[in-house]
Amino acid sequence: MAARRLKQGLLDRLPGEVRSVWRTLADHGDTYLVGGALRDLLLGRPPRDYDLATALGPEQARLILGWPELALDGFGVLHSPRGNLEVVALRSEEGYRDRRHPDVVRFGASLEEDLLRRDFTANAVALDARGVLHDPAGGLGDLRRGCLRTVGPAQTRFREDLLRILRAYRLAGELGWRLDPELRQAARGLAANLPEVSPERTGEEIWRLIRAPRGYLPLRWAAEDGVLAVVLPSLTPTRPIAGPLARVVGWTRADAAAAAAQWRPLGWPRKERKLAEKALRLRDDIAATGERPRWREALAESGADAADILVLAGGSRRIAAFARMYGREGVLDRSRLPMRGAALAKAENLRGAEIAERERELLRQMWRRPDRL
Repeated sequence: MAARRLKQGLLDRLPGEVRSVWRTLADHGDTYLVGGALRDLLLGRPPRDYDLATALGPEQARLILGWPELALDGFGVLHSPRGNLEVVALRSEEGYRDRRHPDVVRFGASLEEDLLRRDFTANAVALDARGVLHDPAGGLGDLRRGCLRTVGPAQTRFREDLLRILRAYRLAGELGWRLDPELRQAARGLAANLPEVSPERTGEEIWRLIRAPRGYLPLRWAAEDGVLAVVLPSLTPTRPIAGPLARVVGWTRADAAAAAAQWRPLGWPRKERKLAEKALRLRDDIAATGERPRWREALAESGADAADILVLAGGSRRIAAFARMYGREGVLDRSRLPMRGAALAKAENLRGAEIAERERELLRQMWRRPDRL
């Protein structure tokens, strides 16, 4: 197994809890830092969470750490009570009839067996407690080259877990890497099976890819490889756009109702999703007519946040014209009326529904002639 020593400085960047748990487990059996945390440390990126793999059994590790029984889940993974740290036993796996989870898991595997069952070579590197890196799949070379490659044949890895297809494009966007040609070919061949993955897991990967600063090219690749056509057919990345919601709106080739129907099962954050839907409805209204009063009415309906997203998304001459109007006038809504509510009722002797109707009439006048403000 390829191995080399890691500089001590990287070890010092680990959180105190990770170092403490690692030392405790390493006193009883071989224990390694593995997965995305090690990859990110080697790239100089702050890890989101940490994974330790140990030669100890799951229950044995739990007892040594003194963690509660609830810390051990049904898959044999120990979750730190403090969060962002997981401990797993070295394992081998067999069979993936549901194309997502192994049929058989055997604990007590060697480090090499454990690493060679993983998804991508960059994630199949381990660091032992002495500071030695173990790299049986050539992940360190791929880290240097900035290339995402599967451990073993891409088609085999993707058939085991179809979510790995989406994870590949997402990681390419987050890391700014290119994708191995064999990986993309396998993704093209298996894309039609992606509906077997739960919409929530699909949605999480796509949302993270859309949010990734360098996600544009991987999204283009996903479109070229037929992946987006299966999981999110309304999305067509046509040009770089800044900001995740502006990207969603600018790249969506469907009206607001059709797009919302596709987004809803994906489990995207509700607040952001609703705001993107407002921006799409505003885009639909602008596309439907060139009449400025109707644009002002639609703008008052959608609000400034949705308008800001649409302006960032751009995409047509009408939206550019709308952006100029919006920049000059802002949102002409009820708050801009010179008199409203109780003051209006008192001045014009109005009651009940008459007040709201009079406000709507004044709004229509303002949308027709904003210069009268």
